[in-house]
Amino acid sequence: MQDIYVDEHTGVNILMSIHTLEPAYHPANKMGFMIDWILTMKCNYDCAYCTITGHDNSTNHPKFERCLQMLDQLYAYTDVMMEQKKPAFKDAIMSIAGGEAVYHPRIVDLIKEATQRYEQYSDRWRLTKRMTTNGTASTKNWKVLCDYLDGFTMSYHSTGPEKLKQQFRTNLEHLAKIKKEHDIIVCMYPMYWQDCLDFLQYCKENKFNARPKLLDGPLGIYNEQQKQDLSAFLTDEDLATISTESRVDEQSRGCCGGRKMCMNRNTKEYQTMVPRGKDGFLGWHCSANQFFIHGNNSTEQYFTNKDCRTKLDGTTGAIANIDTMSEYTEQLRSKKEIPMLVCAQTKCVCGTCAPKSTSKESLASIMSIYNR
Repeated sequence: MQDIYVDEHTGVNILMSIHTLEPAYHPANKMGFMIDWILTMKCNYDCAYCTITGHDNSTNHPKFERCLQMLDQLYAYTDVMMEQKKPAFKDAIMSIAGGEAVYHPRIVDLIKEATQRYEQYSDRWRLTKRMTTNGTASTKNWKVLCDYLDGFTMSYHSTGPEKLKQQFRTNLEHLAKIKKEHDIIVCMYPMYWQDCLDFLQYCKENKFNARPKLLDGPLGIYNEQQKQDLSAFLTDEDLATISTESRVDEQSRGCCGGRKMCMNRNTKEYQTMVPRGKDGFLGWHCSANQFFIHGNNSTEQYFTNKDCRTKLDGTTGAIANIDTMSEYTEQLRSKKEIPMLVCAQTKCVCGTCAPKSTSKESLASIMSIYNR
C-alpha cells in the first residue's frame, strides 16, 4: 500500500491511502482500446500550453504510403490485444489526431482507407473512428469529414481569433443538427477566463456535452475566484482537489475523456479527479499497454500512449518504430499472456484511467473483468 499525501491547500485534509485505481463500470462507458493515430504535427493554432510534442509546424506532412503502413501496423497490434479480451470489451476507438489532422492533404483518403482496411478484422472486434480536433475546419471540409467519421472530440481554445472561434460554433452546431456523436473539451486559460466561462455556459444552455479542462503545465494555476466559478461545472469533490497554490497537474488529474475513477476496489464510489504524490505511480503495476497504442506518423515511432513512455522491460522510450513494429507485434502474439507494465515515470497524464495497483495480484484481479 502506498500513501499519497495531498497538498494541505487542496481542501483534502486527510491522508489518502491509495493502492488501486480503476475506471468506474458503466455499460454505456466501457473501457475500450484506444488507437491514437497522429497523422501530422502541423496545426493552425500555436497554443501556449502545447509543446513541440503536440505540434510542430516546421515538419512536413507524412507521406501517404507511410501513413498507410502505420495504419496497418496499428490494426495488427490492436488485433493482438483483442485476442485476450472478453467479447463485451472487444471495442476499439481510433482517435485520428495531430497537430491538427484536418490539415493533412489526404485526410479524407486516409479515413476511407481506415474503414476499408479494418474490414478484415470486423468479425473479431468493433471499431469506432473519431477525430480529435480544434474544430476549425471550413464548413465544406467539415461536412465531408462528418460523412466518414463516427464522432468528434473538439477542443475549444479561447486564445484563437474570433473568426476561428465562430467557425468552431458553426461546426459544433452542425454536429448537433445531424446528431453526430461528439464531446467538447474547453481548455481553461486563466488569462482568457471569461471567454472560457461564456463558452461553457453556451454549451450548457444548448445541451452540448462539454467539460472544463484544467491546463497541464505552468499555465495551470488558478485563483480562488476562478475556482469558485468552476463550481457551476465541477462537483464539490473535484473542486476540493484543486489548490490555488500550485499547478493543478501536480495535485490531481482526471481521465482525458472525463471518465470517473474508483479507488481501492470500492466500485460504489467514484470521482473524476485523482490526487497524487510527487512520484506519481512510479513502481505501480499498470495495464496501460492493454488499453492504448500511440503511433506518430511524423516521428514514425510508437509509444504506449501519447504521455506514457514506459516499456515492458521497465525502461522508458519508444516501444518500436515503423520499421520494427511488425516484428514487435508478432513477438507479443506469440506470448500466452500479454504482460503488464511496471511504471517507470513520476508523471501520469494520459493513461490515468488505465487500471493500476501497487499489487500485481490486485491488478490481475481487476484485469480478469476485461480479459479471458
